[in-house]
Formats: sequence, structure tokens, C-alpha cells
Amino acid sequence: MRSIAVALLLAGALASPVRAARPAPPKGAEAGRIIFMQLCASCHGKSARGNGPVARSLKKRPADLTRLASGNGGAFPVEKVESHIDGREETEGHGTRDMPVWGDGLATSVEEEQEREQRIARSISLLVEYLETIQR
Repeated sequence: MRSIAVALLLAGALASPVRAARPAPPKGAEAGRIIFMQLCASCHGKSARGNGPVARSLKKRPADLTRLASGNGGAFPVEKVESHIDGREETEGHGTRDMPVWGDGLATSVEEEQEREQRIARSISLLVEYLETIQR
């Protein structure tokens, strides 16, 4: 009786299609961390403290991104950070543009303008969400 049950279980397992379990895509701050590691860590460093491998070759040291809130009275400056990452709009009085303009680069493969802008906004939002989580 026991061998029949085992045979039935094996037959059922072999008859059902095998599906590889795919991990869910990262969300929120984790997705932002991945974007950060791909685009920002070379200058800002993996710890986001301005000490990436490229930092020494730059004229101006990259910002310590873990201290954005402390430099803003303890409140994380969401809109300012979003604007700075995007970089497509020059802001008078903020001095020179030392950081690359990421707004255009975040959706280079997207042709349709509305979808392009949505993808850029989403990527920047994820980056900002991550940066907010690493404040000291």
C-alpha cells in the first residue's frame, strides 16, 4: 500500500510542469539601492559617504549622502535631492553642476515621452527612498 502511494506521488510530481521560482523584483528602498550601486557608488562609494573609487580623481569631493538630513535641520530634503539627481533643470544660485545629469540617462531606451518621464521619475523616487534610509 505504501509503495502505491509513493508511486502515485512520483507520477503526480512528474506529470505537473516544473516552474522555476523567480524572485520578485526588488521594491522601494532595495530597488533604489541597486540603482545607487550601479550609477552612484563609483563616486559616492558603496557606503554613500563620498569615498568611491573615482572620488580622488574629481576636482570636488562627492557629497556624503548619509548626512543630507543633518545638513537640513534633521529633515531629509526630498525635493532638493530629487531635483539634484535629475539635473536637467539648471537652478540659479546653486553654483556649477559637478554631478552628472541622470534624468536623461535613466530612461535612454524609452521612446515615448510620457513613459520616459514616468520611468525617470520612478527611478529617481527609488533612489531618494534609498538615500532617506541611510541617513545618520
